[in-house]
Amino acid sequence: MAIGAAQGAPLRACASDVDFPPYVFTSSSGFAGGAQDTGLAVNVLQRALRRAGREPAIVQRLPWRRCREMVAHGQIDIAIDVPTRELDEKRFLASDAYAEVHHVYFYSSRKYPDGAPLRAPSDLRRYIVCGLFGSRLDAFGVDPSREDVGSKNERSAIAKVVEGRCDVFIEIREVVDSLSERDASLRDLFNAPALRRASLPGDAPTGLHFEFNRASKDGRALQQSFNAAIRDLIHDDAMGRMMP
Repeated sequence: MAIGAAQGAPLRACASDVDFPPYVFTSSSGFAGGAQDTGLAVNVLQRALRRAGREPAIVQRLPWRRCREMVAHGQIDIAIDVPTRELDEKRFLASDAYAEVHHVYFYSSRKYPDGAPLRAPSDLRRYIVCGLFGSRLDAFGVDPSREDVGSKNERSAIAKVVEGRCDVFIEIREVVDSLSERDASLRDLFNAPALRRASLPGDAPTGLHFEFNRASKDGRALQQSFNAAIRDLIHDDAMGRMMP
């Protein structure tokens, strides 16, 4: 197992290889020697490990399902940014949520000129739904035969909506806001006349968690250490200051 294989060595953590700003993303701003992975989740991860007296973790970006499987099999120690609806208590130990996110969806104003097509969560079953690569749209009740999760970025997913290959594209509101602040061309794309957005019906705030291998002898201690760090950061209103 990854932790037991080399006591004292840096732990290994993984996150999706699809950028998820402001939580995990690749940036060259402020880093000497090239681009690095950064984000609120990375900062919380390293703060929690420092609190536990451990070295900073080595962060890898992997296809999301592979990331979680490698944690489940003890090849990687920590999965970053697991949504509450994807938590699997049979295989993993999860931290408390360090942040909450909300979902929106984009649709074509030409295809749906009368307004947002979704009125209830169950309406998703009637449409072809786009998500980014690795998205678990089944968590929203979408049948696998009616989903498209092949897009590696928002531009690709939105192009499918505009072209009529998908009816709606589900994304996280905080990610859209962060991308809009960082990239003017994406901001223009999100606000293009051919596109509309709306809150996902029935959506409740979704927590973002860290997950640890349940079978690891250090898993419970890591869970407790992360929970203590997260509680303190939230109590001290420090999350905003740690946002890159």
